[in-house]
Formats: sequence, C-alpha cells, structure tokens
Amino acid sequence: MDIATVTSSSMARPLDRSTILLVETETRKQAEYGEMVSSLGSEEETTVKLILSGDGQVGKTSLGAILKKTGFFLAVLWNIRTKVRKEDFNPTPGVHVSSKYVKGIGRLSLHDFAGQAQFYVTHAMLLRTTNAIFPVVYKITDGEQEQERQVHGWLSFINHSNPDPTNMPRIVLIASHADKLQDKIAGLRRAEAMVEHYRKLFEGALVVSPEVFLMNCLKAESADIRRLRHVLAAIKEEILQDRQAVPKVCVQLMSNLACWREERQTFPVLQWEEYLAVVQRDISVSLAERTVQLASSYLHDIGEIIYLRRDATAVVVLSPQWLYTSVFGILLAPDNFPIDNIKRTAQDHVTYEELQRVFGTVADIPLLIRLLQDFQLCHTFDGHTFILPSLLKQEIDERAWSPVSGKAVYFGMQIRCRTEIDSFSCDLFPRLQTLLLQAHPDKLSQPLLWKNSAKCTDGKAEALLQISQDRRKLNIFVRSNDGDREDCNSIMDLLTDMAYKLLHETSPGARSQDMVLSALDLREHSPQPHAYSREEVEETAGAGRDVVHPQRKVPEKVKDLLLHLGNLKGMLGRVARKRPQLVETLRRISPILDHLRAEDVISPEENDRIRATRTARSPQDAAGELLDILEAKGEQACIGFHKALKNVDQFAASLLLEEEAMHIRK
Repeated sequence: MDIATVTSSSMARPLDRSTILLVETETRKQAEYGEMVSSLGSEEETTVKLILSGDGQVGKTSLGAILKKTGFFLAVLWNIRTKVRKEDFNPTPGVHVSSKYVKGIGRLSLHDFAGQAQFYVTHAMLLRTTNAIFPVVYKITDGEQEQERQVHGWLSFINHSNPDPTNMPRIVLIASHADKLQDKIAGLRRAEAMVEHYRKLFEGALVVSPEVFLMNCLKAESADIRRLRHVLAAIKEEILQDRQAVPKVCVQLMSNLACWREERQTFPVLQWEEYLAVVQRDISVSLAERTVQLASSYLHDIGEIIYLRRDATAVVVLSPQWLYTSVFGILLAPDNFPIDNIKRTAQDHVTYEELQRVFGTVADIPLLIRLLQDFQLCHTFDGHTFILPSLLKQEIDERAWSPVSGKAVYFGMQIRCRTEIDSFSCDLFPRLQTLLLQAHPDKLSQPLLWKNSAKCTDGKAEALLQISQDRRKLNIFVRSNDGDREDCNSIMDLLTDMAYKLLHETSPGARSQDMVLSALDLREHSPQPHAYSREEVEETAGAGRDVVHPQRKVPEKVKDLLLHLGNLKGMLGRVARKRPQLVETLRRISPILDHLRAEDVISPEENDRIRATRTARSPQDAAGELLDILEAKGEQACIGFHKALKNVDQFAASLLLEEEAMHIRK
C-alpha cells in the first residue's frame, strides 16, 4: 500500500494528527527521492542491515560472532575456544556497527544493540530505518512471563519506530541458551508457541518469520546456525526485490564515507560548511548544495550518517557507530558497566568539567554539546551545568502538584496507544522534557523535571506532564488558579503541539488516540483519573447529555471536560465558535433572558446573576456570563437560546444559521 492509498482509504473519515504528519512526511520524502533520481540516476544496492535486538545478556553479540564463523576449521577453533574460556561480563556499550560479508547471505551491516534499558533512548533513533532484518533474541531459560515481556517489548519497539507504513519490518525470533535446558522438547514447544503467538498478534504490522529457532548462540556451524543463514538470505532477497534503487549521488557519497571516517577517526563530526566543501571536493560530479542536502537526508534515513537539520548551522556525524558507542555508550551507561562512567551531581546533572574529563581527548566539547542539543538530549541554562532528562532518576514529590484554590479549573488530556501492539518510543518523553527546557524563557518559565514527570507554567496557567511506566500513556494536566479556561487553553495547545510533533518524529509507527480526563478526578487529584474517549464526549454533547463517570456514577458537564467546545458538532459547537461575535452583538439582553426564563432554559438565580452583571459592569460582560451558563448546560440549552434569538435578535440568530449553512456546504 502506498501513501496515496493510505490517503484515499481515509477520505471517509477525518485523519488524526499523527497520520496527517506521517502522510506529509512520506509524500515529501518520495518527492525528494524522485528529484534525485530524475536528475542524477540510480543504482542497485545489495547491503541490508541486520539489527540484533533483545535484552542484556541474551546472546546477541555471540550470535553475531558465530553467524560469521563459516567453514569447518574456523568453527572447530571457535567452539574449542568458547569451551575453555571464562565467561566474563563484557556488555556492548550503546551499539556496535560493523560491515561484514557472510557466506551464503552476502554483505550485511551488522548492528549489535546493547540490551540495557538506559540505551533505549538512542536505540530508538537507529530503529527508524528501512531495509533491515531484526533477529529478536530471548533466553528460553527465563520464565514465560519474562520471555513475553522482553519479546513483546522489542516487537512493539520495532513496530512504533517503523517510518514507512508500506514496508513492514521483518522479524526472526531466536530462543537462546538451548544448551542450558533440562527438557529440550518442552523448550522447543515453548519456542514454537512464541512464534505462533507473535505472528498472529503483530499480523499486518510486522512480518514475523514462521521459522522456529532454539539454539546455543556460542556454538558455531551448528545445524541451527546454518538454517538461520538460509532464512536470513531468503529474507534479504525479498527486501532487495522490494526496495527502491538508491540515488546515484547517495551511492557516490557512501563510497567516500569510509575514507572520510578514516581521516577523522577521533572525532568524525563536521559542521555543514566543512562537510559541503569535502563532498564537493571529492565527488566527481558537480553538486548543488540542495542536492547534497537531499542526499544527506537520504543517508540519514538509512542510518549511514547523522544529519538532523537542513541549514547552515547543521552538524554531520560521519560515523553513527562512533556516536552511539563512544559518546552515547559512555554518557548513558549504567553504573555497573565496566567503563569510565560519567559522574552526575546530586540533581542528576552533568558539569562541563565532567564532559571535558571524559571526552576532552577525543572530542571538541562545544561541538559535542551542540550535537547533544540537536538530538534534544540535553540543555543548559548557564553553559556549565547540563540537564540530560534521560539520566534523571528522582521521582516527582506529590507536593509538586498539590491542591490549590477552590476556584481553580482543571482540564486534562491523555494520548494513549490504540492497541496492545503499540507503544511510544523511549526517547519521546526525555525529548519532550528538553523541549520544555528550550521553551524558557520565551514561552515557559523554567520547568521542573523528574523521571517520567515535568511541571511547567507560562505565568498564567500551569501544567503537569507524565508518561506511564509502560510508555503507553502520556497525560497532560493543566489548571488555572484563577478559574480562567482560556489560560488553560493556551498552555494546553502549546504542549499538545510539542507532544504530537515529537510523537510523529519518535514513534511514526505507533497508533494513538486522544482521551479526555475526568475534571472531577483532576480536581480531587486522583492518582489515576478516568479517561473518556473523545468520541464518547462529543457524541454525548451532540445528544445534549452530560457524561457519566463510570466509577463514581455522577454526571460531568461537557464544558468541564473539553477546552475546545468549538470543535463540537451541533448548536453547542456553533455557539462556542461564534462566541466572540455574540458577545459583541448582544446588547439588548433583557428580552432574551425573558424568553429563556419562560422556556425554563435558565433558572431564576441565573437570570438575576446575568442582569446584575449587566448593571454592575457592561452588556459584553453580561453576554459572556449568559454564554458561560449556556455552554455549561449543554446542547439543549443552546438550542433554546437559538430559538430565543430568532424571536428577539434576528442578526444574532443569523450568525448561528450561517455557521450551520457553512457546515452543510462542507
């Protein structure tokens, strides 16, 4: 299915925000690809990535090693060596990338991922690639729940990272540590059940191989490893048949990358102007700057280089291996890693002196800091202390979001995963926290950050953002201590725009849905506020009813739940959309109130309050008070208001009729 098909199949229903962004991005990439191919031609490329995935100490590195040990004598030497050597804890820091020719498969770009959770933030960036095979390794000796937790987590990780909805990632499940089993037959049945379960669960999202592998990842040239090579070769052939030819300019750049990396082994990072000069010097054809930008973006998308921005301040990393291992591998490593770890302050921050101590001999520290900021992994307010949200360990203190004044208003939304195979990327929330830091001082005061939580304010309303431990729910709570919903509206729009932009960048394959949080639960600071589906709230509003809290069995008014009433269908939505014009138009409010009282739309007390507002302040204030009451009462009250306008104020009534006609035309 191509992007045009995705778009046409969705014409009958509105596209959600993340789908719109995905379609726009893929359409742009296809146009840029066409521009490069039409101007300079294309070539076939035969290298495919093999991304070894799985938790720590499951045998990924050993599997990568024995995959390359072909031939009888080489395998015998390897097997003897593994029997006599001591098994040391020698984990992979970050990711190890190597290009290898494997007999029977061909050339592979082998990516060996560290299995420790601290590295998942940067793994997410490498998983956003196409033309890759993903062996997912787990230990058959673990308990069944632990096996499922690991495999489900990695498959969801791969699924939500997939940037191309027309190209489903290929998966091979591998149960390791078969030599440690007491009952091999039971282990094989378990491995078969895992393959069958996840083939069904991720059908339509991932292509999980039906082949069952239960193997010892330390034994070279076993029947299982030979069968695995055969399966990988077949999958590679399928990928090469489906993939587009590579633009010729990109092939030329890739042929020079090895030389450029060799020249800059210590610090393979170039600023854009320097990189552009090197490319134009070493490439045989004359290339315009835009062509180099497009080609570099293509190489970034397939994981050959790191190139995050198309402007004169961009930084280009020639070796992702160096960045993910020598920088991120050290920066994010857990304390038990056998390397020289970065030392953090009591607030989980990192100082300039510490960066200088660890990286000073191999990196230009100011340029390194800029690179980390481009990745939205760190921020500094003083140039000396650096905040890396992914390193935060402190949990939020409940006093940070405690009850406030009685007249405060609360609103909340939840962006949640739509199905059980969806999840949000590990780098979503740390990068969102970095964006909050970067928004100071122009849009936000300096935010407070904790592990999985952030609190911020724009000076009028304040907000709390939290992501669930399983990374399937992002909550945004906002409140105004003065009871001003417009202030809540402003900060909510800012934060949801940030969240959706990052969600598209970090989790392009994740399907999400908007939920509306119970205002009653938010006011009472319930630790798990109930979430209504937006469709449920809007349908209830259209029927002129209140929403009923399923646990508390009490009604909640739509106006207390939704900030954007103008998005609703029906008369309530029309009144909300035309509110500014109505406030300015309604000067003779007394006869309108008489009609509303006669029809029992408003109570005597409400009638008196509106009239008192007109006397004490102004007609506009009285009109605003009336509209507040009508919006709070819902659809039927707004219908009664429109009926009253038809009898008293034809021009005001026509505003709502014009709104109705406009929606009919649409």
